[in-house]
Amino acid sequence: MPPQTNADAANGSIQEDSPYLQQNRKIAVLVDPYSTGCIVAQEMQKRGFLIIALWTTGFAEAMKLHVPKSCGRMDYFAQVDQQETLEKTKAVLENAADGHTIAAVLAGGEAGVDYADSLSEYFAQTQTGDDTDPILTNGTKIPNRRDKYVQQELIKQAGLRGVRQAGSDKFEEVESFLKTEAYPVVLKPTESAGSDGVKLCYTFEEAKEHFQKLMSSQLVNGGECPSVLCQEFLKGTEYVVDHVSRDGVHKTCMVWVYDKRKANGSSFVYFGMKPVDPTTEQSKILINYTRRVLDAMGILHGPTHAEIMMTAEGPCLVEMNCRSHGGDGCWRPLACALTGGYSQVEVAADAFVDPKAFSRIPDKPAYPFKAYGQEVIFVNNSCGKVKSTPGYDVIKNMPSFVHMDGLVSPGAEVDYTVDLITGIGSVIVMHKDQAVVERDIQFIRYLEEINGFFVYETKLENLKRPRGDTIMFETTPTPAVGKKGHTHRRVFSSDGPSLIRHMSNDRPELRGPLIKRMTTVDSSQEAVVIVDPYSTGCCVAEEITKRGFSVIALWTRGFAPEMKTHVPLSCGPIKYLAEVEEAESLVATSEAVYNAAGRLRVVACLAGGEAGVDLADALSEHMKIRTNGTAIPNRRDKKVQQEIIRKHGLRSVRQAGGAKFSDVEEFLKTEPYPVVLKPVESAGSDGVKLCHSFEEAEEHFHVLMKSQMVNGGSCPAVLCQEFLRGKEYVVDHVSRDGIHKTVMLWVYDKRPCHGSAFVYFGCVPVDSESPEAKILIPYVRGVLDALEFKNGPSHAEVMMTPDGPCLVEMNCRAHGGDGNWRPLCLALTGGYSQVEATVDSYLDKRQFLLIPDKPPSPFKASGQEVILVSYDRGVVKDTPGFEDIKELPSYVYLETGVRPGSVIDYTVDLFTGIGSVILMHHDAKVLEEDVRRIREMEKNHELFTFANQSGFMTSPSVSEFNPLPESAVASGRSDW
Repeated sequence: MPPQTNADAANGSIQEDSPYLQQNRKIAVLVDPYSTGCIVAQEMQKRGFLIIALWTTGFAEAMKLHVPKSCGRMDYFAQVDQQETLEKTKAVLENAADGHTIAAVLAGGEAGVDYADSLSEYFAQTQTGDDTDPILTNGTKIPNRRDKYVQQELIKQAGLRGVRQAGSDKFEEVESFLKTEAYPVVLKPTESAGSDGVKLCYTFEEAKEHFQKLMSSQLVNGGECPSVLCQEFLKGTEYVVDHVSRDGVHKTCMVWVYDKRKANGSSFVYFGMKPVDPTTEQSKILINYTRRVLDAMGILHGPTHAEIMMTAEGPCLVEMNCRSHGGDGCWRPLACALTGGYSQVEVAADAFVDPKAFSRIPDKPAYPFKAYGQEVIFVNNSCGKVKSTPGYDVIKNMPSFVHMDGLVSPGAEVDYTVDLITGIGSVIVMHKDQAVVERDIQFIRYLEEINGFFVYETKLENLKRPRGDTIMFETTPTPAVGKKGHTHRRVFSSDGPSLIRHMSNDRPELRGPLIKRMTTVDSSQEAVVIVDPYSTGCCVAEEITKRGFSVIALWTRGFAPEMKTHVPLSCGPIKYLAEVEEAESLVATSEAVYNAAGRLRVVACLAGGEAGVDLADALSEHMKIRTNGTAIPNRRDKKVQQEIIRKHGLRSVRQAGGAKFSDVEEFLKTEPYPVVLKPVESAGSDGVKLCHSFEEAEEHFHVLMKSQMVNGGSCPAVLCQEFLRGKEYVVDHVSRDGIHKTVMLWVYDKRPCHGSAFVYFGCVPVDSESPEAKILIPYVRGVLDALEFKNGPSHAEVMMTPDGPCLVEMNCRAHGGDGNWRPLCLALTGGYSQVEATVDSYLDKRQFLLIPDKPPSPFKASGQEVILVSYDRGVVKDTPGFEDIKELPSYVYLETGVRPGSVIDYTVDLFTGIGSVILMHHDAKVLEEDVRRIREMEKNHELFTFANQSGFMTSPSVSEFNPLPESAVASGRSDW
């Protein structure tokens, strides 16, 4: 484009003889000024220089408009484009200078380095004798010093540690290196802004793929990738060393170290950048090494930004950026505060326009620093569509706040932070008081932990509860398993074949004494029918057989075949007298049972799982044995349950149900959101969803109506209910003839995690003499009476709301979860659990009456269930954390579906959970320490090792391009 100057804009109105205007001013030409280059340009303007922006061929138009927020707007004296030759470019610049003197030529960013070297050298060579100040140049003796391959070869020639490498634009020329070098290896463009395209590759195939991708890529500054560099992967601590040079004298402006940690399944995530004491022995080694690198590269003038890895063998260059530290110069206020008045920006201006001021700059920053601070890089532990950003607003009001950059705007989709591409911004914090800085950083990390940065657009949340015994499958096909492993979804006790289950064999107290209980008659002559015995139902069956009774398994129509084979680990194989299928009628079914019993007398019929409740009630009533009867036709229907207890004056949820959407439409249009949708019949809480809008509710209604329950049968109707807020409890009873014995109370440990409103972290026993227990127990017994539930085990889920307890649902069967809680209950009570009490209620009246009305207070041991939470994402290579858990003193039982090859994700609900652990010990302090250790293993990413995962390795300080400059926020503080 033709040169555009402010003089042109004035239409020649400047009077050459005006005594008020400086007739001959100095001009600095900045080649491709963007990011920190704009700040250097403005600093030179403050020194009286005019600035001409020279844009190189192919430089992206979007980059020309990228100006740091701290700069406001850029007022260039002129803007010109690179010409075909240096001579023509110089002529265009001199014409644009309009009589003023071009006194400096320097790079304004990475893309401008090569041309700035060439052009400054050409200006220096063509200067006339009348020119008083020579133009500074690094020259072209080294043709392409920003080529990373060239850099490494130069420093090796100088006897400095460099990386093993190979580079070319042809794959066959790097193939031998990639076949012999130990993996992982780093692939990067030989020329790039920042570290765009830099990737860690773990296999030859992956490296080959990325090589070809780089060669066909367009770099952010414009232009194609000229060649690819393949290098060894350096292990160590990563530092940044910033210098400014003049006439070969190198001044250290600042030394920084990156705070890198494991997070969200990534081997390293940037958490921040901290200033380093320049007087330590390590800093002296780094500074000396970096200056020798500058000499080897022939760098005499200007700012540089070195990335150095301190390896076990000493410092090694990652790359030397022959321009200022990037990142929009957001670090400048902090650097000025630390040094007491200068940063690389001011020193860079001094080097080109004020040699005396440059000579007064210290050789390296004085220590101790004159303030405290660092860059904190935000790490996101959740995902979703951003509705608002309250966390940013809180940080802006911190006393140490200086500047935020790279922020996410409402409407953006964010993911878990695993690299800088998935980052959500950074903040510069600085204060004279170290305690203030430390407190603010601690609070920022707390915001990350509680996912306080964002409020997300509403999304469906699964309300699956830990004690549910089944899951729901949609009738739509499931995706094929990927090549890298099967995607893990939380497996529940009903998924027996998929489970890894382990019970401690090292603790004799878990086995309990051998107690043989007998009825008043010969149990060998009696049989018990269990309808759909699975999960805890198998534990009940086993207990019955131990007492000498024969057990007949009766399977309801449509019951899934795979469920019939699911036997809890604690049971071992169960030998049934016979297995009978439900017939077409109740009469025919009873005849089949009697035929199977033969000469044995059938003395009891009970449900072995959720699906068997209705048939057990009907058949026991028909056979005139202990029964809950059918006066209430379908007491497991959640809608029926709520309507019945409401009639009896007990707190119940507002609700509507039906098989047609029109049956619930009015309720969904008038009830405050969120609302809960669930099948009216289900095992556990399969298919239960929290919906935040009418549209979401309508969609999930139709999903449920076309869904197939894992127990068999379709969803008969959908129940829509108010969303209960409060603490969630479980109250387990066993009843006989309407006498209800409370066998255990539990409370769920639910917390926000990974952007989900609540994630289950565990299930903790509740003292039966606690205030909440004294409210919950009478309420639940009232519910049992209202439902005319008189015999057998029950499992109530109750929400303690501000208005008191409210039934979520009553499960008319034993507590689920494979009965893996049974050893814990035996220890807590001193000898019984719901399993033993269930058998007593049907077969041993005397023993049932001896069971306490409620569990002892205090408990006779300490324990709980710990539900494992994933803070990682990836393909599992091994599970060392599980082995560590098994060695804990309080360990009882581990249940998980995660194994090598599983693909796990961050836990946001029970389907993304990774297992559960039962812990028990007679010493409460031992239990507390073991729970703490498990939580520590989760957060420190010690549960799993992962298959190698490639990742982009962009460093924060070299991120030169921010496509959303308006996403930066600066403090109004006057102290910087």
